[in-house]
Amino acid sequence: MNTSVNKGIVPALSAYILWGITPIYFKWMADENPLDIVANRVIWSVALLAIVITIMGKWGNVKSALASSKTVKTLLATTFLIGVNWSVFIYAIGTDRMIDASLGYYINPLISVILAYFFLNERLNRVQLIALGLAVIGVGIQVVALGYLPWISILLALSFGFYGLCHKKTPTDSFTSLFVETSLLMPIAFIIMGYLYNAGGNIAERELNTWLLFMLAGPVTTLPLLLFSLASKTVKLSTLGFMQYIGPTMILGLAIFVYGEELEPAKALTFTFIWIGLLLYGFDSVRRDSKRHKPANH
Repeated sequence: MNTSVNKGIVPALSAYILWGITPIYFKWMADENPLDIVANRVIWSVALLAIVITIMGKWGNVKSALASSKTVKTLLATTFLIGVNWSVFIYAIGTDRMIDASLGYYINPLISVILAYFFLNERLNRVQLIALGLAVIGVGIQVVALGYLPWISILLALSFGFYGLCHKKTPTDSFTSLFVETSLLMPIAFIIMGYLYNAGGNIAERELNTWLLFMLAGPVTTLPLLLFSLASKTVKLSTLGFMQYIGPTMILGLAIFVYGEELEPAKALTFTFIWIGLLLYGFDSVRRDSKRHKPANH
């Protein structure tokens, strides 16, 4: 492994660990209105991203994105999707359903494979079909045993899967996209805060430490993204693909060992099927990536 890749592993690992401990922050905020948390996440993310974009000299990218009607339409769709994803995730943490949130991010890569098949004409090989079949069986077990569809898991996986699909069709970088998306959400964020204030919220009477906690939503959102952006330039996609399971694994660990959520037998069986499927999918990705980069014999 060369030096640049070694340097890329550190920010990649840092990004996934930060995503894995994100629920701790939202647990701190559990007594606050979830809508208020989402609104503040948008506002402080815009503020921090504006600073980052200025430092990185990417305002030209923002102007280019806004100048293209096709890009703007795509970013309107991703804005809706990321808003849904954030809201459902915060709801899951606040209602002690972190295990369902973890399951959603485990399912996500397999959802992405299905979306690529239908929308990008990417063919599925036998291993990928087996992996998808195992995931479907896993979710089916939970539906039959517990009597309900894990809607939090499905909605998180679908919203993030479609979010990634839309970005496949957008030439903008991750910081430009997130800045435009959060900026488009700003009016909604201010409407929410105005509504909460008029409904008797304590926005005006908040203490400084509470405001500081809300302001943390900015770096909680953007710092992992910055680290991931740095890593993606030097680390192989297959390596990043394996590392992405650090986040949901940490969320699952926090849910069970720190916050006392119960991993029911049906859910444990669901996770087992999905883990087996993901292992098959991951090893197949590495195998295909190795073949693709194997030097030709002369």
